Amino acid sequence: MLSTRPLHVLRPSLLPPLRASSSRIPLRTAQSDRYLLIRDFFTRQSSLTYSPPPLPLPFRPRSPLIPRRWNSTTPSSSPSSGKTPSERPKDCPHCGPTPSNIPATPPPPTIGPAPGHAQDYTPFIRRLIQQSQLLKANAPHRPTKEQLLEAASSWWERLRIRIKWFTIRGWRRFNTDDLSAFASWFVLGNTLWILIGTTTFVSAVFATLNSLSLQEYVARWISDYLTSETGVTVIFESAIVPRWGASTITFRNVYISRRADSLSQSDNATAIANAPGATRTKAATAKPPSPTPFLSSELTPATYMAPRAAESDNYTMFDVNVDEVEVALSFMRWLDGKGLVKDAKVKGVRGVIDRRSVWWDVTKPLNPADWRHATRPGDFELETLAVEDALVTVYQPGGQRPYNVSVFNAAIGPLRKRWLFYDIISAEGITGQFDNCLFSLHMPQKLGKVQGDEGRLIKRMARFRIDGLPIEHAQYATGHTGPMSWITSGKLDAVLDIKFPYHPDEQVDFKAIFEEIGRNVVTISHGAHPDVDLEQQHAHSSNTKETVDAAIEASAAAEATSGAINPGQHRLARPPLRAPDASRTGMSQREAQGQERREVTVDIDLRFRDLKAAVPMFTSDLSVTNNALIRPIVAFINANRTLVPIHCQVAADLSDFDGSWTLFETGLMTSVSDQIYDALAYHVSSETANSKRIRQVSVWGIQRGAEVLLDALRNVVDPAHAQLLATL
Repeated sequence: MLSTRPLHVLRPSLLPPLRASSSRIPLRTAQSDRYLLIRDFFTRQSSLTYSPPPLPLPFRPRSPLIPRRWNSTTPSSSPSSGKTPSERPKDCPHCGPTPSNIPATPPPPTIGPAPGHAQDYTPFIRRLIQQSQLLKANAPHRPTKEQLLEAASSWWERLRIRIKWFTIRGWRRFNTDDLSAFASWFVLGNTLWILIGTTTFVSAVFATLNSLSLQEYVARWISDYLTSETGVTVIFESAIVPRWGASTITFRNVYISRRADSLSQSDNATAIANAPGATRTKAATAKPPSPTPFLSSELTPATYMAPRAAESDNYTMFDVNVDEVEVALSFMRWLDGKGLVKDAKVKGVRGVIDRRSVWWDVTKPLNPADWRHATRPGDFELETLAVEDALVTVYQPGGQRPYNVSVFNAAIGPLRKRWLFYDIISAEGITGQFDNCLFSLHMPQKLGKVQGDEGRLIKRMARFRIDGLPIEHAQYATGHTGPMSWITSGKLDAVLDIKFPYHPDEQVDFKAIFEEIGRNVVTISHGAHPDVDLEQQHAHSSNTKETVDAAIEASAAAEATSGAINPGQHRLARPPLRAPDASRTGMSQREAQGQERREVTVDIDLRFRDLKAAVPMFTSDLSVTNNALIRPIVAFINANRTLVPIHCQVAADLSDFDGSWTLFETGLMTSVSDQIYDALAYHVSSETANSKRIRQVSVWGIQRGAEVLLDALRNVVDPAHAQLLATL
């Protein structure tokens, strides 16, 4: 409290003058005491910074007329107290036994050297200052960076000086704000690094772990994680090496397997597993098999004739070895739900794909829509996929002989799990062999200009071609139904021109925008406004429209020969078989109604060679009308076994490719089989074919009649010749 604190002696000039009066005694109030205390406090503070030479001040006893009210603890100095001045308590250690109770002035503080900046520096900086001859510890100014760099004796000390100056522009110690700023910068910087350069960040992590000889543990951890998440055994037999030049991560000697059990499929592993007391081991720790494709002609039927598998094993199994896999990662795509892998490149694939355990209920009709896969969050969506030197052996169910499938080179643009089959057939280019038959998928070439207008809803085209395909593959693909099942042997040459529409996943349809702008420009240039009613435009520019249409038709006719697509096969001497144009009629009706559907259109050119057909024993899947056409169709195939060309066109809605992984799931194979049957049935039962047969029969009758007439005339002219022929 203020009343208990000792007060210093004040200057006499600061006290207010006291005027004596016989009627009134002036008293010191609490307000005046408070003012004196505040003024004395600031006076002491100023004396600490600047202390002039002390001036001796005379002591003067306090007037007895002024009572001491500001310190009640000190006894009064009145004579009636009965105490001597020596017995009174002292107010401060500097006050002596004076008759007055006012304390004396405290001694002035000692003036020492002014403190410098060195006390705030780090020990490293202070040590440099002490070692330097040009720097002083109590200098009024802090040392500069150049002075400390001159005082440093090693590159490590100079690096610390530069880091210190770069971070805080000073030499003091790091405080809490600095440390929190460094932590925030570290977290934010690494977050941006992960988002922008995910591959580089993961490569740096792998390089660090490889330098610590932890690559085996990392590979084992990644293998176990992928195995547990995907249900497929994945083993990395070599270290994971980052490739800094290509900004990718390389996995070498990767083994991928999916089997009914977790044991190795070799005979030794099976024997060990069946032995008493055997323990099951993880597939990741067991020695993986090395499946090698082999010639299908060397296999016996016992190899690919397997009994029906259990319900839990009704899926495709495989064992694949991959020499090298290069991937580029993107954390932003993972946050977007598109998977962590952005680009991938696969080299040296060898293995076996076993589908012998797959079966289905034949009593129920097979609907392709029921076999499509639902979309799930996190399904992969690769921007690019490149495959080089892939060779696998495929085992199919139903007793079909195994065959080899190889891919020499494949460049696939976007590869999405949701649109897997759609992205494969729309790839930039794929070349390989299917059961020793060369196939290719590429963009078709044109005889004229490269950039052409295929249609308002067509984005691009692709051509798939395969030569010499055994007819058994087409039979298994169609499910042993239709005219394909009636053919016992033969080969197939197929050319498919596929037209792709604009995909709804594309962000902006620039082509449609430019076409709309072009139509508006043409409309405005002919004196019409795009916002005017259609009837007014038609009445105003009917002649102009006819002129424009005539010009468009003329230009289209001129470019028909120069801009046509290069045919995939040789020209035929006779026109091919065609089905009734029902699909085009339906498309024209939709266009007339103003309906625009995104469809994948496939123009198919099939040429069957060296055919042999037989009448099927069971025809319960055909109607009475179709059953009556079996024998004429089989007879036609056997009569034209050298070459049977068929042209047809099928279309599938873009939504049919959503979730489709194979050709069967899209429903296109069923449409192709129906088109082949319609073409054969139409050719056998059409009026054109009947008139052609009548004409041939008429010519044959005329020929036979002419021969009989000539024989009769010869007998009349030369009867001896007739008798000679009769004797012979």
